[in-house]
Amino acid sequence: MKFAESLLIFAVLATGCSKPVPPAPPSEEKPPVKVAAAPAPSKKPVAKISYVGTWAVADDQGQAFDIAVFPNGQAVSNWTKGPAGAHGVRGFWRMEDDRLIVFFQDGWTDVISGADGVFEHRGFEPGAAWDGAPKNQSAAKRLEGGGFAGVWCLNKEPDGSYLYASLQSSGRAFSTIGGGTEGTWEATKDGALCKWPDGWNDLIFASQDGFQKRSWVGPAGQETTPPDISPAVRVGEAGFSITP
Repeated sequence: MKFAESLLIFAVLATGCSKPVPPAPPSEEKPPVKVAAAPAPSKKPVAKISYVGTWAVADDQGQAFDIAVFPNGQAVSNWTKGPAGAHGVRGFWRMEDDRLIVFFQDGWTDVISGADGVFEHRGFEPGAAWDGAPKNQSAAKRLEGGGFAGVWCLNKEPDGSYLYASLQSSGRAFSTIGGGTEGTWEATKDGALCKWPDGWNDLIFASQDGFQKRSWVGPAGQETTPPDISPAVRVGEAGFSITP
């Protein structure tokens, strides 16, 4: 055997005896580490405005009146220039875009809005859209504690009707007596003292049995008539029904 053939046979035998080299395992790539995004700065919730209470506003002639807004969804205005006079004007309210919107039975819509303690009142006549130009516009001021401003249903008259009195925060008082009477009133340590041009006085005061009205003629302490005491109810605190 020649040397070249021997070398070829040895190479063939060496190749057949060697073990095949296994393929390299696929590299295991680790998923990228997700970094949590920084939390957004927390925002304090904006406190919604509560319009419940009594608001001093003005009409298109600049005369002051008040709107009493009750938690039960009712509202009462002591504006007395309309046909209702001292009976006041009743309505219902709702919130819309942080605005108070009051729908009154006479067709008027009143809107109170504002922020940071500065509020505005706008009045829209019947049929007008309350996003348009108002008929009247004025500042709106919340009365601290509400006081006695508003409309009061007082004693029952002999004909079966009730006496009403509208007390405006300006100090003007209006009564349904005699078809409409104007007087004055002031807050005293005893209650709301109303003085009428005919010499009568009414004191609306709180008692264990609710509000009462005490009436007499003559200066306090020098009454010339026995005092008359009867229930007094602030219109709006109890439910009422109105006809649009």
